[in-house]
Amino acid sequence: MKGRDFLALTLGFNLLGGVLAGLLLGYAFDRWLMEGLLGVKSFPFGLLFFFVVGIFSGLLNAYRDLKKIQ
Repeated sequence: MKGRDFLALTLGFNLLGGVLAGLLLGYAFDRWLMEGLLGVKSFPFGLLFFFVVGIFSGLLNAYRDLKKIQ
């Protein structure tokens, strides 16, 4: 693969990685911190919050890579 092709391939990995990291972090936040330490049932809220953060971080990283391609 050439340099530009590799950067184009990383766009998809950035988006997918951001979303997956947000989902895992949100799930762990809900299960460990909220339910385990505090005893509060808040299951979807941490998951949804970190999911949205993961989407934005994936889009931001993809945007930075797009600027490198141009």
